[in-house]
Amino acid sequence: ALRALRIMALSIERCANEVLGVFTGAVPSADCVKFAVSKGLSAGIIGGAAMVKVPQIRRIIAAKSAQGLQFQMFLSEVVAGTVSIAYFAHNNMALASYAEMFFVLFQNLAILALMLILGRKGGQRKSIVSGVPGLIPHAAGYAFAATIIAIAPGDFLETLYNCTTAVLVLGRAPQIWGNHKAKSTGELSATTQFLMTAGSAARVFTTQQEGGSSSMVFAFALSAGMNALLLLQMFLYRPKKAKGTVMKGGVRKSTRTPKKKQY
Repeated sequence: ALRALRIMALSIERCANEVLGVFTGAVPSADCVKFAVSKGLSAGIIGGAAMVKVPQIRRIIAAKSAQGLQFQMFLSEVVAGTVSIAYFAHNNMALASYAEMFFVLFQNLAILALMLILGRKGGQRKSIVSGVPGLIPHAAGYAFAATIIAIAPGDFLETLYNCTTAVLVLGRAPQIWGNHKAKSTGELSATTQFLMTAGSAARVFTTQQEGGSSSMVFAFALSAGMNALLLLQMFLYRPKKAKGTVMKGGVRKSTRTPKKKQY
């Protein structure tokens, strides 16, 4: 970890000098440009991750329903996120290369909690707060599992991490297939899906620059591809607004003036 910090400090110092040299006509090296772009993207990803799932959470709360959302997809993201954080930390990867996973993990846990309380069809509870006590056993179970993963030996942790790709595929495949069958994406948030797609794609580049393994790069690339497919489905299956109607508060209302009866 200390060696990684020293290398980063030297890289920052060298690149800072090269960037300042632009004002004297010098051209920064390609490595320095890649380093700067990687750090810039990482900062943007981390900043965006703090709010990436908020539109999805707000959509569920507003509709009081998680209709069309597959529990397996969000559960697989929680499992993969928990394992990935432990694996990246164990391998002394720079915190900037995976810090956004903490934000995404907490927001996915919030979504799972809402799905457990409301159910996928909604209308089961008038108050979300009233369902919170029922989450205590689930929270305890997750805390226990996360602790076991955190203290797992390196070899076992690497095996778990290599399995996260399959977990993500198995988790998102039912959501993609369900969208296809229903020709609808339900309460999925387009904003969240777009940010997730962009973030995963950017992480492919930053992970390569941070010296990540090929399995790390492949996992982010696959995640970006599946997120892009979900985003495409949201475009293909978007609700079509009928002529003479407007959407107001999620309810379709006619703008046509009713004809008066002729007597």
